[in-house]
Amino acid sequence: MPGATGSGPTTPKGPRVSSDLATDRTPAGGATTADTATDRTPAGEATTADTAAAPTPAGGATTADTAAAPTPAPHLSGFPALAADRPARVVVVGAGGMGSWWAREIAASPVAELAWVADLVEGAPQRVIEQSGVPDPTVVGVGTDGVDLAREVGADLIVNPTVPLAHHPVTLKALHAGIPVLGEKPVTETLPEALSLVAHTELTGTPFMVSQSRRFFRQVRQLRSFVAAHGPTVLTSAFFSLFTEMEGYRRTQLHPLLRDMGIHAFDTARYIMDADPVAVTAHGARPEWSVYAHDATVTATFEMSDGSLFVYNGTWNARGLPTFWNSEWRIGAQLGSATWDGTGTPVLGTADEEDTARLQAEVAAESGEEPDQIAASLIEFVSALREGRTPMCEVHENLLSFAMVEAAVASVDRGGRIEIDELLEQARVEAIAAETDDRARDLLQSWTSVREALLARQ
Repeated sequence: MPGATGSGPTTPKGPRVSSDLATDRTPAGGATTADTATDRTPAGEATTADTAAAPTPAGGATTADTAAAPTPAPHLSGFPALAADRPARVVVVGAGGMGSWWAREIAASPVAELAWVADLVEGAPQRVIEQSGVPDPTVVGVGTDGVDLAREVGADLIVNPTVPLAHHPVTLKALHAGIPVLGEKPVTETLPEALSLVAHTELTGTPFMVSQSRRFFRQVRQLRSFVAAHGPTVLTSAFFSLFTEMEGYRRTQLHPLLRDMGIHAFDTARYIMDADPVAVTAHGARPEWSVYAHDATVTATFEMSDGSLFVYNGTWNARGLPTFWNSEWRIGAQLGSATWDGTGTPVLGTADEEDTARLQAEVAAESGEEPDQIAASLIEFVSALREGRTPMCEVHENLLSFAMVEAAVASVDRGGRIEIDELLEQARVEAIAAETDDRARDLLQSWTSVREALLARQ
């Protein structure tokens, strides 16, 4: 496969950001107009397994060195590694709002180049290219089927910011074409479709990462490091409130806030707490002034694998005193607590005043520009391809974050407590019934359990 990037600047403190830098249904593989939701802009959105570390005496643990934060094991992917002699050539599939943002980040990236843009809507790729900032827009190719285009021109990877309905067919075709996929969240429209992609990823061996951009904020890594040194947690909460009246399919989507924003907070919670979901109880509300056909206000309480609780409160319906897109966080742990307003430096505290002052000084001392959000997602994926390792947010790791969304949705719809494993197993039954590939069906049937199959690849 063609090679990728040259070296970029170094990010010394980061979660596996490489040694080099630290609603339209669509035919399979076809491009579609991308998600045009406006919840993520560079200025506005800002968009696991083991238990926490043993308690550390006051004065012994530090938080400033976020490179020490626990990270997914660098499993080798088995996929041919990309060479490091040139930028990775990228096809963006989907030329809507998110496609435009991705195009700008790719054009500015030290590890990739915008080579082609695909969309079914005539003229849409050209508009994305013109606003991307590439030096010469005329050298960027266009087409209607992003996967066919990538295969024909020898692209190194595709970025898939299409609408969720198109995530499964586009990604499925790319996996079987041997083209690595960096997909936008959510992984797919439904949980059975997500399990299908897990199975096809295993069958093809083609790398597939879901961009969870919140993980790449320095503050999130700082909180994870703090919990690793002062945990386990007992109660973690995220509060999100921003009056937003989106246009497009969000207006009629079922549970729009949970499906669009919940995945961010849920994945961030898993990453910070180093714990996975067990069960959830959730409730939704739709006030009479809401422009959304369904609930855009929700509260959800998750029971986590370490015995702690994670509580999410979110709304697009309340005016005044908005939070940032990252939510406001409070974390209560065995040996300390932390708060974060979603944009500034986290506030850390323990029972010891001197220890608290030291921790806060160390966090405050971390400064300097570094990639975050989708720019860092891109770097992580290209770096993993070059190093022959599994990227963070690979589909096996990501699926439990998506399952949290679907479990919360099920709890709102049905009322009462939903166990994650029961939901996963029901989704597997549906995935098997819908699967048209005999090998993928057999693989899905062979799993002892969905959770075990996911954890085995992390």
